[in-house]
Amino acid sequence: MSPDGAAVRALKDRLERHPSATAVLQEHCSVPIRVVRLPVGEQPSQETLRLLEVSDPRQVRTRHVQLLCGDVPLSDAWNWYVPERLTDDMNHLLETTDTPFGKAVSKTNFYRQRLETRFPDNTTGIVLENRAVLRRASDNAPISLVVEDYLPGALKPQP
Repeated sequence: MSPDGAAVRALKDRLERHPSATAVLQEHCSVPIRVVRLPVGEQPSQETLRLLEVSDPRQVRTRHVQLLCGDVPLSDAWNWYVPERLTDDMNHLLETTDTPFGKAVSKTNFYRQRLETRFPDNTTGIVLENRAVLRRASDNAPISLVVEDYLPGALKPQP
């Protein structure tokens, strides 16, 4: 756990109470959270396909982003999602804009099925890692698998 274990636990608790990680981070950022797309090079794993309840990797799209408050990195997130379970408008936002995933798909009224929370070794630069499946409220269908790595900037309010 990070040198400030209490701050890490507080972040973990806030994240557990809200389905949207971006909304949690926004609470401590005085400017709108900025999303920066990062390169995507890997195909979804067999475990990812199983968790998303699909059989073909072509049914899944991958989004890798960093969330920042101003210039301070807060988190690095991998998101594997099933476009056919989202609306055309949602897919358009995800493919062509930097809109945070949770905001883009908010009309699904998704909820989080938490899979794992880890406190990586201090040498990684990551203070907390969450894995979760986001499920559509109307039918519990999995729409996304997220792996979120929270960085030290997420532990304190940003100007």
